[in-house]
Amino acid sequence: MLIGVLSDSHGQLERLAEAAELFNSRGVETLIHCGDITTPEVVEALGNFEVHWVFGNCDWDEDPLRAAMSRHGHTCHGVRGELDVVGRRLGFTHGHRYELFQTMVTSGEYDVVFHGHTHIRRDEVEHGTRVICPGALHHAEPPGCLVLTVPELKAEWVDLVG
Repeated sequence: MLIGVLSDSHGQLERLAEAAELFNSRGVETLIHCGDITTPEVVEALGNFEVHWVFGNCDWDEDPLRAAMSRHGHTCHGVRGELDVVGRRLGFTHGHRYELFQTMVTSGEYDVVFHGHTHIRRDEVEHGTRVICPGALHHAEPPGCLVLTVPELKAEWVDLVG
């Protein structure tokens, strides 16, 4: 199974459209967005996917974001999400609430914890848990996202140009 992971879209609709096209071309149906969505248009741009969202520090007005998610049948997890996929336990948060993030990483509950906030790609093991940041669609060099193969947990970064 393939899962698309992205973060920190900050309203970058051109890059988001490019990411959606890439996910579609690869047969990705499920996405995890690690926060800093910022506008309902971001949610609308991913309307054809099954998306699991968490809020970031720039998601100040949650009500319109939640309404857009609801219209598309997406799942809003608040600030901390988790999924069980093909025998793997995935956790995700934005990362701006450092104590929450550290609790997830050190809990031993997850095979992988995804986060955003830093805008820097990362794939490391901390306290026995794999920690991945997919990078960001905004203020990142290069801007991009990630495709995760499950259950193998193979991570492939994808650069975006839009």
